[in-house]
Amino acid sequence: MLELIAAPALAAAHPFLSAAGPAAASALLAAAEPFSAPRRAVIFTPEAAPEALYLLLEGSVGLSMRGADGTRGLLEIIGPNECFLMPAVILGGTWPFGAEALAPSRLLRIPAEAFHAIMVQDSRLTEASLSQMARQWQGLADQLVEMKLTKASERVAHFLAGRLMPGGRVAMPEPRAAIAARLGMTPESLSRVMHGLQAAGLVRLQGRRVDVPDAKALSHGARASGH
Repeated sequence: MLELIAAPALAAAHPFLSAAGPAAASALLAAAEPFSAPRRAVIFTPEAAPEALYLLLEGSVGLSMRGADGTRGLLEIIGPNECFLMPAVILGGTWPFGAEALAPSRLLRIPAEAFHAIMVQDSRLTEASLSQMARQWQGLADQLVEMKLTKASERVAHFLAGRLMPGGRVAMPEPRAAIAARLGMTPESLSRVMHGLQAAGLVRLQGRRVDVPDAKALSHGARASGH
């Protein structure tokens, strides 16, 4: 039940709900359906009609699509405090992406019909939605530039820096294969880059745990690396 997720605290903490304002946030939370998704759970399938906007509270979700030969390509990893399917919910029709939980996750599902009804009545929600889509577009543009123009060590360093927690630990709940796909490399290449960064003293690896002693040194060292 929604009351178990502490709705007022959630509205204040989630960037999209905060940007939408108290009135819209309250209406969205009243319509929302909370649910949990275990690792590998399918949240929605490619080519399906968008029925809801999803807000990720905890965990990790991968957006992917299948090629003509049936192979699946991971396009993006969605992290906590992000939302997804916004363009699909606004534009309607079918959407080429599917979504799968890459780690145990908690989400809010806001039915598209309820979202539209609230947006018609609240201009601040409309502004927040446009800003959200603009940020996501910018993120995809940055990702494209990164994939085309930066070397593997820089891509890995940038990804690690974006996941840094207090104390230098890096949050990486996803399978390494998913992270490698997001960074445009094979799992073997990702492993080589990570061990190269460790050999340079820029990261510490202990099993699945990754620590970064100095974020600035990691960024500088990755640029100087030949990989």
